[in-house]
Amino acid sequence: MQITEDKKLQLLYRVEPGCLGPTGSDHIENFCQFAQQRIVNPFYASYQFTPRYDKQKAERQYSINGRKLSESQATAYLAYFKVTLADFEEQLDELLTEVIDLYFER
Repeated sequence: MQITEDKKLQLLYRVEPGCLGPTGSDHIENFCQFAQQRIVNPFYASYQFTPRYDKQKAERQYSINGRKLSESQATAYLAYFKVTLADFEEQLDELLTEVIDLYFER
């Protein structure tokens, strides 16, 4: 199935510097670039990783073609592909954990 970029679910993932350990703030910018290169997007979605410096902003922000989606709208979109939001987020969290390990091994 081919989906154009403007129809894909876009996830802006704000990564907490603390997830990289006590010196995470020293690494977070480079880590986000590293994660962007290492994590493969599913065919129906695209990820963008950025540091989460502002705790007021949500960790995850969903949109399609620049239009923000609520959690229920993102859930409905993913349901079309027989994917739950919980599974989608859990899989990405697992991938991020793997990439954190890779980042510090390099």
